[in-house]
Amino acid sequence: MQSNAFKTLILAILAACVWSGAARADWEFIGGEEATVHTARVCNGTEEVLCLELGCTTGDPLAFRLTSRNMAGMVAAAQLDTLLFVGSQLAGSLDFSQSGLESFHAPLEETHLRGIQRLKAGIRAQLHVWYSGDAAPEVHNFTLIGSRNAITAVEQVCPQPDFAAREMERRTLPDPATKILGDMREACTVLDGQLSVGEDFDVAIDIDGKPPMDLRVNHGAMVCDSTPDMVCGAAGCLTSFWLGLDDGRYRRVFLDATQDATLTGQPGVLTLSLNGPRCGGDDTVACDRIYELDGFELKPQQ
Repeated sequence: MQSNAFKTLILAILAACVWSGAARADWEFIGGEEATVHTARVCNGTEEVLCLELGCTTGDPLAFRLTSRNMAGMVAAAQLDTLLFVGSQLAGSLDFSQSGLESFHAPLEETHLRGIQRLKAGIRAQLHVWYSGDAAPEVHNFTLIGSRNAITAVEQVCPQPDFAAREMERRTLPDPATKILGDMREACTVLDGQLSVGEDFDVAIDIDGKPPMDLRVNHGAMVCDSTPDMVCGAAGCLTSFWLGLDDGRYRRVFLDATQDATLTGQPGVLTLSLNGPRCGGDDTVACDRIYELDGFELKPQQ
């Protein structure tokens, strides 16, 4: 009779063989000084092939890519929600958008940098891919053999994105009120509610003392009848302030819960009525704090 230890050993060997059979090749770097496309990649599969890549086209920043062959789900999908794991640790949440036939692109975020170090140091990775929100993910295994050399090589020719500039762009909208209202209405619908909007939802104000006019959005003026406290709590209701830009767009300079806010008459300075820890106490403690515009951030006055 075979011992349990012997059975365990056989199962471990079989599992390793199955996993290694799914991994088509080690990581490789393709590119260099004369190339216009630079890629660190690893692929798995034989008939259906999926490749995970980090790379760029010369002049563009480093980004994640997925390329596939003979995968019907990839052909039909416009977007993919994915989670990348190295061992049991999350290396990144990657939002891929279709960039060509069976190819996808996901921008590199600052939060991914630690995950890239894990890719370099790990043994194997798993990519969980969701084609739709109500379906279980596909799980794809990749070896990380050779990942350190390949990723280091591509990092030497592909610059990192300007994360600060990208964040500024994400906080810049042509019509913040319409975008916020649409997002809130979608969330309320998911919660089987109906959304009502008060008259003071968006108010034109002058924050910095110069044209164009700026904007205050009182998120708490939107009420979802199935979840009335969606954006309000003991600290107050979510409030955002937006500076008007010369190109007609607005850039968000503040987003947090407040009880109220008033202009002081001094350009770039507001008084915010707050509650809770920001006042040095529990939820019963209220205070007024002076906030001052510092570039594109409204910060507590020092």
